[in-house]
Formats: sequence, structure tokens, C-alpha cells
Amino acid sequence: MDIYKLSKKTLFTIFGAIIFAIVGAIISIWLLVPPLPKSIVIATGSPTGLYHRFGESLKEELKKEGITVELRNTKGSIENLQLLSDPHSGVDLGLAQTGTANQTDYPKLASIAGVFYEPYWIWYRTNSFKDSGGLNSVNQLKGKKIAIGASGSGANLLTRELFKLHGIDEQQLTILEIGPDAAKDQLRSGEIDVVAFTVGLEAPIIGQFAALPDVAIVDFNQGEAYSRKLPYLTQVKLPHGNVSLQYNQPPRDIHLIAATAVLVGRENIAPGFVNVLMGHLYELLKNYSRMQTTGEFPSNRQLDLPQVADAEIYMKDGPSFLYRHLPFWLAVWVGRLLKVLVPLLAIGIPLFSYLPALYDFRLKLTLGKSYVELKGIEQRAFLLYRGDASANDIHRLLEELKRFDMKIDKLDVPTLETQRYFDMRAHVNVVRLRLYELLQTPIK
Repeated sequence: MDIYKLSKKTLFTIFGAIIFAIVGAIISIWLLVPPLPKSIVIATGSPTGLYHRFGESLKEELKKEGITVELRNTKGSIENLQLLSDPHSGVDLGLAQTGTANQTDYPKLASIAGVFYEPYWIWYRTNSFKDSGGLNSVNQLKGKKIAIGASGSGANLLTRELFKLHGIDEQQLTILEIGPDAAKDQLRSGEIDVVAFTVGLEAPIIGQFAALPDVAIVDFNQGEAYSRKLPYLTQVKLPHGNVSLQYNQPPRDIHLIAATAVLVGRENIAPGFVNVLMGHLYELLKNYSRMQTTGEFPSNRQLDLPQVADAEIYMKDGPSFLYRHLPFWLAVWVGRLLKVLVPLLAIGIPLFSYLPALYDFRLKLTLGKSYVELKGIEQRAFLLYRGDASANDIHRLLEELKRFDMKIDKLDVPTLETQRYFDMRAHVNVVRLRLYELLQTPIK
């Protein structure tokens, strides 16, 4: 026998609630935990820069997951951040140099990880500084003509920061806001004295500058001081000949200061996509640049913007159990399911524990209403005892009692609650016996 003896209506209600919960969970998964995107747009930089080269490498990695990547060339960090801040730009990820962003200006953006060093290069014509034996300090730039990178580029911002640190008024020199591609020929021809820009060591433009005659690289022997005053910078060593053995650049070990290129996205980026990105970044960046040590990137150091929580967890604990043992696509869907089901179970299990109590309360309420109705019949029977009662009055009351008896006979009472049910039936029989006794009493 069914302990609870649930009615078809009750079973239908429970079944409907389960279906509703499942549909609600599916909708919640779809809306609250976004799936992997089918295609994305990454804002990079100049076609000859390392941002674009990195974008091409990441494009090939994500292709393995069935994700199509479009690369959008830009002027650099500032434009990339502006595109990411614009929800209508179509850009999903971008590269930005440390020192170019802050949370106040870009509250909806977050860092995924630092991906490689971006050394800050100052290349100069040796003839322009032959009287001083070369360019050894930013202070020597006064009176010179210098290209500092396109407006909005990380190099442009950093160069101006260095001017401030050295107390140089920009009116004391001639500034050209052009990138290294445009400045290279002008440096060769002697139209300008100095070119400053930030780009990774492996960028093709570095080899082109190394091939220029009578051109040298500034040794930032005060690099440690710069990194203390501008914490987003790191002092890095450039070994003798590491730029070009063919042209012997640099001719000795020197020091550079370097920002970090950071992969940036929106703060609501899909958690599953972050895990996919981090897995491929670790593979891609093991030995990505000659300026880094093995395993130095991806990095969470010196980030301008807060790091995405899932990326931070990945870097701290590595890939989760799901991502270690399941294909990425399956791990993403299981992860999405768990993110919704765990909170639902946390709420649902305590609620289910109250179901028996709620069912018991409902049963008591139903039986209580029936007792009220039976009590009314009993009181009218008692009044017949005390007054004149006709046979018709008694038969009408017996008919009403019969209908009530049939009504409670249809009640679905669980086995564990049969005591209450039979108590009521006994009470009905008591009233019925009294009415039959009254029928046998001579009518006055």
C-alpha cells in the first residue's frame, strides 16, 4: 500500500513542478552561464607589431575549439580599450599595455592575463649624440626631434611619463606622434634624431631597426628606478646580440624597461570561455619570447585592471577536474550545468525536507474543515433531541449526513494518517446512531 496514497491531482502537480524546475534550470543555464562563443573579434594593433602576431597565434589555437577569430588592426592600447568599452563595437578581446588603463575609466573591463613583455625601445642616431658619447639619459633629449608613437598608443603615454619624471617640458623638444613604421625611414635619413616605441623583441620592426646604419639602442641603466616610480614597468636584460647577431645589436649587454601586454575582456566574459583561453595561453606562451623565462607567462603581476575570477582561479589551482578529464566543449556544458544546479540544490533540498510537514498541514486543514461541517450536523441533531422533531426533519438530516459520509469517503488519506480518518468515520457513525434513535422515539 502507498504510504502517502497520493492522488492523481497531487502526482500531476509534483510532476509539473519537476518539469518546471528542469525547464527553469535549462533557461537559467542558457541565460546566466553563457556558452562558448562561435566567433570572436580581437583588437590587436599594427599589422607589423607583436600584438598582431600574438592575435594570429591565438587565432590558430582557438580554431581547434571551433571558434572563429577575426583580428582588428588598431592604433594600439587606448583604442583597444575604447573598443572594448563600447558594447556596440563588436570587439570581444583586446591587447593593452600596462600603464594605459585604470578601473575608474574602464569599470566594465577586466584583465585575463599578462601575455608577454613589451620592451620600451629608444633607438637613436649615433651622430646626433656623438659629442656626449651616445644617448645615456632621457635628459639628453632636450632640443632633439623625437618620434614617440601614434596618439593613444602605449609608447606615447609612457614617453610622456618619462618626460615628467625627468622634469622635461615638451616645448624643449620636437615631438612627432608617428609609429615606428613611419619613423624608421626618417631616422635613416636624419630627419629625426630619436624613435621611441614599445613592441615585443620578436616583432619584425625590431629587425628592421637593427639593420639601420649608425643607429644604437639606449641602455636604461636606471631601469630599476623607473620600475619603482612606475610599478607597471619591469627592468629586463637584453643580452649582447639578442636583437641581431648579424648586425651585432646590441653590441653589449644592456637593460631595457618593459611594460606587459595584457589580454583584456569584459567583466562578464563567459567562465567557460575563460578556461578555454587560459588552457591555450599556457600552451602558447611557454617560450613565446626571448625576453622571458620559461613559464613566466601567462602572468597576473602588475595588472592595471582586476583579473577575471575564473582566470585567477585557473592560475592558482590549474584546470579543474572537468577540464582535465573531459573535452573542452563537454567540460564547458557540465560546468554550466553545475553552476546552476548546485545553487538550486542548495535551495531545493531544504525545501523538500519541509514537504512532509506541508502535506501534513494540508491534510489537517482538509480534515479540520470536514470536522467543522460534521460538528454543524451534530449540533442540529442535538437541537432535534431538545425540541419537536418530525420524521421529515430527521430524514433530511440523515440524507445530509449520508452526503457528508460519501464526501469524506473520497478523501485520499495516506496510510500513516488513517487514525484521523477513522476517528472521523466513528464520529459520523455516532451522529447517525443518535438520529436513528430519534426516529424510534415517538413523535410528539
